[in-house]
Amino acid sequence: MRYFLIFIVVASIAFSCKHINVYEKLVDLPRHEWKRNQNAVIRFDITDSSRHQLYLVVRHTQQYPFNKLLVRLLIQDTAKRTIGSMHLNAPLTNSRGNWIGTSMDDIYYSRIKINPPVFLRPGSYRFVLQQAMKEEVIPYILNVGIALNQ
Repeated sequence: MRYFLIFIVVASIAFSCKHINVYEKLVDLPRHEWKRNQNAVIRFDITDSSRHQLYLVVRHTQQYPFNKLLVRLLIQDTAKRTIGSMHLNAPLTNSRGNWIGTSMDDIYYSRIKINPPVFLRPGSYRFVLQQAMKEEVIPYILNVGIALNQ
């Protein structure tokens, strides 16, 4: 009886866990500056037809002078045709002005959920991130990228 209960517990844990693949790619920004005309391009190969939750990933230093980041996201197919476009207003601080990302020393890592999820079919996709702030050059941004659940 004891082994039967252990088997039931182990089996229920094994079958109740849903495996979610999370893929993340970042683009390094030279001199830790993001210029308006500098696109960050991330490529993903999608293997299934389903909704995918996207996240904007930002790594910045404590010296970043703003509390948010404005970004334009383009989703392109293999022929570089834009199949989706959205403007993102990514908050990097909470209401008290504290950084919301995970910190290591003076570097902050933020993963901001992009709503709504996007439906993608199998194939290769380009995710193009464009800086959309008023300033021509945004300082103290180390990396930007995309994470997605597949």
